[in-house]
Amino acid sequence: MAEDVKKTPTTETPPEQQTDTPETEPAQAADPAAEGGGERTAPEAEAAAAQTVEERASGDEPAPEAEPAADEVEEEPDRVAELTDRLIRLQADFENYRRRMQREKEEIAQYGTQRLIVNLLPVLDNLERALATPPNPGDERLRQGVELTARSFLEILAKEGVTPIEAVGQPFDPHLHEAVMTHEDPEQEDGIVLEEFRKGYKLGDRVIRASMVKVNTRS
Repeated sequence: MAEDVKKTPTTETPPEQQTDTPETEPAQAADPAAEGGGERTAPEAEAAAAQTVEERASGDEPAPEAEPAADEVEEEPDRVAELTDRLIRLQADFENYRRRMQREKEEIAQYGTQRLIVNLLPVLDNLERALATPPNPGDERLRQGVELTARSFLEILAKEGVTPIEAVGQPFDPHLHEAVMTHEDPEQEDGIVLEEFRKGYKLGDRVIRASMVKVNTRS
């Protein structure tokens, strides 16, 4: 007799309660370069910063030009006027300097021999004194030689621009005459030169030696 075997009912899981467990795949290594939020190394950060600067510099919009300050615009005409006035003054100073140098050069050329001429004038004075003395018999030839020497001396002085100063009969001029004596002559006007003791000379317009004279004074 067959024994009734009691079958234990198997508990089945409803379909909705069954979970499909996917097969586990091997984990892939994360690419730090592909992830945007990953940390960058120092060279990568510097390269990114340089690229940003280049992108800004290569933009189409030009950088705005700095406008000059209002006070600088107002001072510009004054600055130009100041520089122009300074230039005019410098040109005037240079022109005055050039003229002064030219005048001094001409004076040196004209009066450079003044000292030599003044030292030679006493020699001419002695020749004239020798001619002023009364001649002695038999001195005619000697006197002619002295006259010739004195004449040649005066010609050389004239070539250098030396001229004698007129004195006798002229009004006394302190710039030309040196009064060493006075005399009263009723027939002459007051202040007239009566006599010349030493002849004076001029080199051009400059007095290099004044005449020593006697002047008339009327009381």
